[in-house]
Amino acid sequence: MTELVIQLGRKFQYLKISKIFLFTCMLIMLINDKSREIFLSSSSDAYIAVSSFVGLTLLFFVFLEKKNFNIKNFILKNKKFEIPICSFLGAIPGCGGAIMVMSLFTRKVVSFGAILAALISTMGDAAFLLIATKPQAALIILPVTFLVGIISGYIVQPFTKDFLKNKVNKSLNLEELPKNNTSIKFYRLWFIFLIPGVCLGLINAFNIELNFHFMEVDIVQIFSFLCALFCILLWVLNPLTDIQMASIHENSYRRVVDTTCFVTVWVIVSFVLYEMINLSTNGAIFDSLVLFGPFIPLVAILIGFIPGCGPQIMITSMYASGQIPLSAQIGNSISNDGDALFPAIAISARAAIVATLYSAIPAIFIAYLWYYLIG
Repeated sequence: MTELVIQLGRKFQYLKISKIFLFTCMLIMLINDKSREIFLSSSSDAYIAVSSFVGLTLLFFVFLEKKNFNIKNFILKNKKFEIPICSFLGAIPGCGGAIMVMSLFTRKVVSFGAILAALISTMGDAAFLLIATKPQAALIILPVTFLVGIISGYIVQPFTKDFLKNKVNKSLNLEELPKNNTSIKFYRLWFIFLIPGVCLGLINAFNIELNFHFMEVDIVQIFSFLCALFCILLWVLNPLTDIQMASIHENSYRRVVDTTCFVTVWVIVSFVLYEMINLSTNGAIFDSLVLFGPFIPLVAILIGFIPGCGPQIMITSMYASGQIPLSAQIGNSISNDGDALFPAIAISARAAIVATLYSAIPAIFIAYLWYYLIG
């Protein structure tokens, strides 16, 4: 962890206050009938369709870590294939792969071309939402971003052999970060809830109707809502800001819970905002997006430059709801770096910013090629 990340964390201490504020707003939504229904359904859908799969996927990577799979040695042994390897790491749902590539850049294990490949191929945490809600589209978008990352990496590699390697921030300090002292019992309870959550997620993924009622109470919705609320609570109790948490690239069981809770919160916020805006305007604001025509992919690409997964999850939820075309989602998927941009800026600000700006070129080209040729 760099000193810059710690300074960013201090600079954005208000984010801790915003956690409590956001949690309070969510509780207030329970007062009104309509807002309560939106909050309950959004939280339930977020946990079943997204959170369960996020937790399961992250557990898999922890398992690989525990088996002593060393990605650094693997890349050094296969140096000629560093760009495809790094592009693959970036394409893995979540931001962990791209963050790992940035950390390898600081140790001069990979080139700038590898960074570009990873940042272009990553969708961040929005990939989890896409896979859960539009698996057919994910089978198109993820391979596209993976291939575009490889091609872009190879194009720039001859011109960027030692590019910005001397601009890396090498001052590492983990001790100044606040400690997360949340009881381990909460984490164990979270993993217990994850087991039925994954089962419900798989049933939902196969479009099997979950109809379990007791005295007119939807058992599945109440269970998944309580699990989502538990995720929100653990997120609030975590003393790390989102920026600091995104910058930690260790693999541990606690990290699985923290990351899944972080994703859950922003998916819920995205779902709730969409439903509230749709309700308050009777769908007019989203229906009017068609009037922007060819500008929609460009706006989605520009939103992709915003650090963090929140805006990208919103774009993906709009695509899943049919409000924006596939071309816009592809453009955003190529241009966005998710939470990986925070530690990337901390580790090497110039490399991160230049790579992000470079990603605009393939994002615009592929998005508009898709828009005009396919629709």
